[in-house]
Amino acid sequence: MDNQPTSVTFVNRFTVTGEPKEFEEAFARTAEFMTRQPGILGYTLSQDTEDPQRFVNIARWKNAQSLRAAVSDPGFQSHVGELRKLATSESRLYAERQRYLDGGVTAS
Repeated sequence: MDNQPTSVTFVNRFTVTGEPKEFEEAFARTAEFMTRQPGILGYTLSQDTEDPQRFVNIARWKNAQSLRAAVSDPGFQSHVGELRKLATSESRLYAERQRYLDGGVTAS
């Protein structure tokens, strides 16, 4: 693998303490902010099929520096505060190694 920055995947698991619909609405506002940030490639928010209080957000970024810049933006802090009132979370950042998109597997 060369020294070019590799895309990263940010995985954030949420346990909602209130109403899932309220959390989804707050997350949508956060996502609107994040999708305007340079370097984001896409995201999903998925709800657990057995426990409606659990969600997972998977966001792909051009590189770790882009994600760090986005979460350092002063405008991001109000979104974080809103989500923390509604859920607890655990997050990790992963470097992409393989992907399957539109019928093909590629190595990074």
